[in-house]
Amino acid sequence: MDYKYKVDYPLIAKRIKAARKQAGLTQEQLAEKIDISTNAVAKLENNLMTASLQTLVNIANVLGIGMDYLLCESYPADQESNIDVFLDGLIDGLSQQDKEFIIHVINGLKLYHTRSG
Repeated sequence: MDYKYKVDYPLIAKRIKAARKQAGLTQEQLAEKIDISTNAVAKLENNLMTASLQTLVNIANVLGIGMDYLLCESYPADQESNIDVFLDGLIDGLSQQDKEFIIHVINGLKLYHTRSG
């Protein structure tokens, strides 16, 4: 059976890590705020364990992100507060060369829009 909704634990892990970094918190600080161990936060961020629904809710509340951002493959683009976190999650783990290529593409888009606008 093909399900409409699937839980993508690796994606959740990347998004938790990106949102925590965006919020300027260490793993220890996040752990303290949501009342779990620092080791548990590290395991969540590295996809070595899964979080309970309540833990995910706590993480979303502390980091100021939506549950849809954590759980959905894509999320509504009008949620500007999550866009930076989303972008951080996309580039997390890329090589330096890939990151430089992305910067080159973005600069090209900016130049194109300035010339055509």
